[in-house]
Amino acid sequence: MTSQIQIIELTSNDALLLSNLLLSADDNLYFDPFKFDFDTIKNILSNAVLDKYWGIYFNNLLVGFFMMRGFDSGFEIPSYGVLIGSKYSSKGLATLSLHFAISWAKLNNIKKMILKVHPNNLVAKAIYEKYYFIQSGVDPKNNNFIYYRNL
Repeated sequence: MTSQIQIIELTSNDALLLSNLLLSADDNLYFDPFKFDFDTIKNILSNAVLDKYWGIYFNNLLVGFFMMRGFDSGFEIPSYGVLIGSKYSSKGLATLSLHFAISWAKLNNIKKMILKVHPNNLVAKAIYEKYYFIQSGVDPKNNNFIYYRNL
């Protein structure tokens, strides 16, 4: 039997699955772009027009999530974020999502990406720097490092 990985754009119908994934990720101290409760997630997914939210499924189970958002708030440069469930971390899924997001951006003629990373998240910082993201500042709201990448 072979296993299957799928990347599927999330809709409001996926709000409960995504909320459960995010709420169960209690070991992830670094990912906090918004509240993870069902109502917040349902609202975000229901109102997404240009912003993109994708699920990573392994054998039909939602094991990760990533996004390119900011367009719906008027920003020209999308912000990338990712969370992988702890049981599935260190298996290349975050890197897979990064490759997907970069390719999606290039196909959509987006010239730059932004992301923020907690200063103590050394694994994420190493991945982003490996893929040519350059630290360009610090977010005054939470002291996360701000990284950009030209595409």
